[in-house]
Order: sequence, then structure tokens, then C-alpha cells
Amino acid sequence: MKNNKNSGFTLIELVVIIVILAVLAVVALPRYLNYQRDAHLARADAAFASLDNAIQLYHSKWLTQGETKDVVDYGTGDIYPSSTGYPLTKDRSTNQGSDQIHGSDCLDVWQSLLSTDLTITPHKDSDPVYGNKNDIVSWYTGNQCYYYYTKGFEAKEELPALYYNPVTGETTRSVAKPSK
Repeated sequence: MKNNKNSGFTLIELVVIIVILAVLAVVALPRYLNYQRDAHLARADAAFASLDNAIQLYHSKWLTQGETKDVVDYGTGDIYPSSTGYPLTKDRSTNQGSDQIHGSDCLDVWQSLLSTDLTITPHKDSDPVYGNKNDIVSWYTGNQCYYYYTKGFEAKEELPALYYNPVTGETTRSVAKPSK
């Protein structure tokens, strides 16, 4: 009697395994790609929550220091308050008592209140927000600062955003398309 010892897959078994692997790849790949987007959204949310908390702590410090018009001893200690005690500007000479935002005030508020590894740059009208090499793009419109988290997002996508009003201290988080 012959004793055949065939050890291997039959053609049907091989096809079944390939089909199973293909189905797993089709199901798992989109989920894996979404992890990176979720990580960027979580990082943006954490950064914006940190700024929101820092603004409230600055205001609390302003109250405990007697509602001063000088810089408040919080963060790097070089930001002047608005008339209502929220962080406004580094350069009091450009403000002269008004609560208007100028130039790099929004960038200064971020950098003075937070110690973070996120990179931030001011938005220039000639430069698009998308495709920026920095994590955050900031500037002002009207009487509020805006901060867009740009890292990991493609052109024309909605970006995580934080809007900050230094008169009321109100911050609003949203997902929005920048105008540029």
C-alpha cells in the first residue's frame, strides 16, 4: 500500500483564504485611515480646550489682582487685558484703552498663555489657510480671534476652529471652512 502524505492547501482552500483576507482588508483599511483623522481632531480639541481654560484662568487672575489695566501675572506675564479682563494684546501702545484686536494679538495670546509643541503662524491674506506647514493658523476678523487647526487636512475640507472674543471672553469651537 502506498502512503501519500500531501500536506498543503487545496485550490478551494486557497481561494477561500484569499477571499477572507480581501474582505478583511476592505473593512479594516477605511477604519485604519480614520484613526489618523481622529487623532488630529482629538489634538485640535485638546489644544482648543487648553486655550479656553487658559483664558478663563487669566481672567480669574485678573480679578484677584484687582482688575488691573497692567499685564496680568499669568502665562508669560506679558499680555494686557481687555476692559473686561480677558487676554487681549502684548502691545498696549497700539491698543490705547480700546478693546480692538490688531496685527499679531491673537498669535501673542496663544503663545503667551500656552506652552505647547504645536506650531502657530499668523494668517496673511495672500496665503491660503490650507497647505500651511504649521499646526495652527491664527488671525482676527472684526473683534474676535480665530484659530484653525490645519495639520492633516486637505484643501477645501472643514477644519477644526476656535473663535475667541476678548471683550466677552467667549470661545466657540466649530468645524468650518476658512474663507481663504
